[in-house]
Parts: sequence; C-alpha cells; structure tokens
Amino acid sequence: MSSTKDYFFEVQQEACIEWGRQIYGYEIDPDEEPELWEKLATEYSDMLDAKAEIQWLNRHSHQEFFKEFETELAATASLLAAATQTPFANTVFKLVYAHTVTLWEALISSVVRKLVVSDENLLTSLAAGYKKVNVVSVSLKEIAENPKVVETIVLRILAEQTFHNVATIKEVLGVMFGDHMKDLDLAGVGRICSKRHDIVHRNGKTVDDKPIELSPAEVDQAIRTVSEFALDVRRRIEAALR
Repeated sequence: MSSTKDYFFEVQQEACIEWGRQIYGYEIDPDEEPELWEKLATEYSDMLDAKAEIQWLNRHSHQEFFKEFETELAATASLLAAATQTPFANTVFKLVYAHTVTLWEALISSVVRKLVVSDENLLTSLAAGYKKVNVVSVSLKEIAENPKVVETIVLRILAEQTFHNVATIKEVLGVMFGDHMKDLDLAGVGRICSKRHDIVHRNGKTVDDKPIELSPAEVDQAIRTVSEFALDVRRRIEAALR
C-alpha cells in the first residue's frame, strides 16, 4: 500500500474513532475491540453515505425529478421507431420495456426520499406508519445525541426497497400522504412490473419457458401507462403538499 493510501486510511480511521467518541462517549480501539470496531466502522460508513445522499437530495426539488423522468421516458420511447428496422427489434423492445420500469422506480424512490428530508411531517408519518421503519428501535439518548438519526434510518431503509413492487409503492405513499393516495390505480403498472420481472430475471421467458415477444404497440402502451401513473402520483402529491 502506498504512503498516500496509508495516510488516507489513517485519517479515515481517526475520523471514525472521533465520531465514535462523540456518539458513544469513549474511544474504541480497532486492535483491542475488533468486533465492536467493525460495527462502529459500518455505522460510520452508513452515516457518511446518508450525509452525501441528503446533500444530493437537498440540491434538487421533487419537481425536478418528475421533469427529468419525463425527459428520459421520452428519450426511451424514441428508440422504438428505430428498433423496428433492425433484426434485433425484440431485444430492443425488451430493453425499452424494462428500462421504462427502471425510470419510474427511480422516480418514486427519489421523490419519496426528497420529501422525507425536506418535510418533517412526512418523515414522521413514514417513520410511524411504515412497518419496515417503525420496528427499528431508537433510544431517546440516541435521538438527543444525533437528531438526524431517524432520518438516516429512514433513508437507509428506503434505499433498500424495490419501488417496482406495487405493494411497496402503495404502502409507502399511503402512509406518507393518507387519503390523497386513496384509490391510486396500481393495476396497470402491476402487470407491467410482472412482465418486466420475466424479462430481467428469466432472460425474457415466462415461468413456462415461453419466450416473451413484444410488439411496438405493447411497449408504447406500457410507456403511456407508466407516464400516466407518474402524472397521477404527481398530482396527488402536489395536492397533499398544498
């Protein structure tokens, strides 16, 4: 290891030790307490990741995420016309279909996390109502020493969720926005997600090993369905934030 890397490692280690001293009130020696040190290093790394994530989210608005989604979805849709003239058309159709779901999964995830860090009421609602968050125990001492601990936990758990799972979308948006998400239609995107699962996880085959053949019309309809769903979610969120 070079002297530069050695120095960087030492600085990072010292920073982690100092952070542990501030949080837990005593200094952890990596050599004498390796298991405790590993736990502390993981917590420190998670803290740094969450801090960077929050800084990124704070540089953007949820409206920006919706606009970027529309731009990227339009660019993705433009690939359909060119693909019909190639011998690999069906492969391109499957890629476009799968990427369409990826775009709106990233959209929902980004919007939810942005609103959590910018609106304390939404953070509280999610922490109290989302079962994957409210089962995490946090002491009053931890909150007093690090007021951002709840936010950090929520962001970490949200980052682990798959927002192409309609049950996850329904629960997260439901606990955050209540009646504003009542009767949100997830049937159309649910069917698209199911087919996307076959494309991504089964190499484009159903559970019966039947190859999935997509027509331009079907892919175009999927794009329209996802676009309309995103627009509906945006309208409901804007209504809830008024």
